[in-house]
Amino acid sequence: MINDNIQPLTIKELLSEDQYHIPVYQRNYDWSEKEARQLIEDIADYATIRKNKKYYIGSVVVFVRNKDGEEYFEIIDGQQRLTTFTIMMNVLRTIDEAKPLVAWYRRVNLSYDHRNEADEAIRMLADGKLSVHPSGVNLSEVYRIIQKNIRNILKDRGLVITDFVEYLLSKVIIMRIPVPKDTELNHYFEIMNSRGEQLEKHEVLKASLMDNLENDKAIMCLFNDIWEACSDMNTYVQMKMKPQMRKLIFSDSWADFQFDTNRFESLSISYRDMDNDTDESDGLDEYTSRTLADLFEDARSNVKYELPDSDKDAEGGNDRFGSVINFPNFLLQVLKVMYKNDNEYQKDIDSEIKLDDKRLIDIFQMVLHSCSDKSGFVKRYIVALLQMRYLFDCYVIKRESYNNKEGWSLKKLKKYDKSKVNYVGTFSDSDNEDDLSKDIRMLQAMFHVSAPTYTYKHWLNALLYYIYSVKKVEQIEMREKLYTLACTYMLDRYLCQIKTDFEEIIYINDFKANNNTLYWKMLDNGCNVENFIFNFYDYVTWKEKPTAYPRFEFTYRTSVEHFYPQKPMDGHPILDEHTGLHDFGNLCLISRGMNSKFSNNMPMAKYMNFGNEEVLKKLSIKLNEMMFIVKNNDGKWGIDEIREFEKKSRDRLYVAISKGCIKPLNQMDEDYAEESLTNIL
Repeated sequence: MINDNIQPLTIKELLSEDQYHIPVYQRNYDWSEKEARQLIEDIADYATIRKNKKYYIGSVVVFVRNKDGEEYFEIIDGQQRLTTFTIMMNVLRTIDEAKPLVAWYRRVNLSYDHRNEADEAIRMLADGKLSVHPSGVNLSEVYRIIQKNIRNILKDRGLVITDFVEYLLSKVIIMRIPVPKDTELNHYFEIMNSRGEQLEKHEVLKASLMDNLENDKAIMCLFNDIWEACSDMNTYVQMKMKPQMRKLIFSDSWADFQFDTNRFESLSISYRDMDNDTDESDGLDEYTSRTLADLFEDARSNVKYELPDSDKDAEGGNDRFGSVINFPNFLLQVLKVMYKNDNEYQKDIDSEIKLDDKRLIDIFQMVLHSCSDKSGFVKRYIVALLQMRYLFDCYVIKRESYNNKEGWSLKKLKKYDKSKVNYVGTFSDSDNEDDLSKDIRMLQAMFHVSAPTYTYKHWLNALLYYIYSVKKVEQIEMREKLYTLACTYMLDRYLCQIKTDFEEIIYINDFKANNNTLYWKMLDNGCNVENFIFNFYDYVTWKEKPTAYPRFEFTYRTSVEHFYPQKPMDGHPILDEHTGLHDFGNLCLISRGMNSKFSNNMPMAKYMNFGNEEVLKKLSIKLNEMMFIVKNNDGKWGIDEIREFEKKSRDRLYVAISKGCIKPLNQMDEDYAEESLTNIL
């Protein structure tokens, strides 16, 4: 008999007991790679760091129902997480090492009310089958994502699959919360949707850091003002500052700092005297105070007011820009970079600073505990936060929406006079983007869409480390740093036998590769080929002929698919690993929304579905090339075409990677290496 008590359940208990129904009023399952990877990473981190402790992962809110004498739980809140755990279990059932640990899992105890296609899709997973129906495409996509990434995520943490599964099933706890049986569900949803926000971790951290400062109002206020100005990652830091603060910190054009960035004390002294400055406005915050009586009198007199310009610069409001990272993770990015050269640096402490905000407060407390001068460290950190936030705004891409257009931008904020600011190219200082700036923007976008989660954004850590360490950011050098890092990712992370740690790549090897051998077998790995490899291929192809793909941009393409399908339609030959099925020459990266029209169709049918000019512009460059071959080859795409495209792809990658590697490259592959190398030479 189901009771009304809140119950802590292990994941094994959650998925093996009782029945859960997702009602028709709930939205469809909509998790993607970002959320699915984050869930696995969170559990893997706890299984590594706190393997003997329980991990409370959240709650599932339910309402008890009864049908034909059988009681079940109707999911009110928590269906996304519950569904993902169900998908994850079906993936684990296909992994040999995990099979003995999940042998108990024989049925899906989750169903969809009045959504037959989604219900069928979740049950097909138990047989390793993937639905292509629109109602089940997200379920299939996340299945692929987990199947593709779980081993690499665990390997990066030195965690074997059996330890992960044991921790997942016995130590990960979810709270099942039944609402009272007499609850009015409509009223409950109204409460849920209007409830106040909880105090966030970074707000708790701010209070904790300020506890280490002197009990001095000016110092406290200065710390708070800097922190708050930096906390909104979706706008430029200058726009979030009080007018007097902007005058104190930035030059008249807002383009440069005008205080000693190495000394918090010099800034706090100026800040203390700020109240005596009578000319507090810089022209962007001039509002006239009016009493209610004044407003009514103005209304009677038909006085007209000029509406405030919401963006202050005719360039868009706070919704114009979107950041590639959130504030809690940015705080850790800053800590990782600044601590490398801090006065109280300790190697063992540095090794524990991870780019994952689950441990945000713990990491900062650990660093503070190791410092003999805690107040001094907090002051150094807040100045570093301000500096790095300004550099981030100038030199890191943002997602920009303006004039009904959306895309990646690399811009800085520039003030022209007392009443206008504008967003201009970081390096061009104008509205026009030069070729090098576009190159830098494309490289950053390539890195970001390949790993879109906020945590463990190592490429961003590398970029921040570079721009924070140099006296002046040079455009050419910045491009070369990013390109070298991309080639090193290919050599030391994705086309290698033994992976180099990201921190070693950044902080020890100065972005340069240890390995100089390309292991091509990592390229012919079917749906397990890393997204970064496809995006790097697109980048180097675009770089060869940028005018051929003027509207191409990197977007969140997360699904690796076979161009010649694994299960072709009747009458067509079946390919296997020996005839090119899983070769890079037959693989492409697509958005998850394309799956239902893509997976089992033959290449010519795929071209007919997606080959019109407007759609092609939104596809990856590699898929564009494959479509072009089909179009000009009477629809043919078989073993010969796959092999030829594979050789050209390898040659292109070889040449591109060799430009970013200081050592001569070797190649390891019994089928292609000798011939490909001969072609290049």
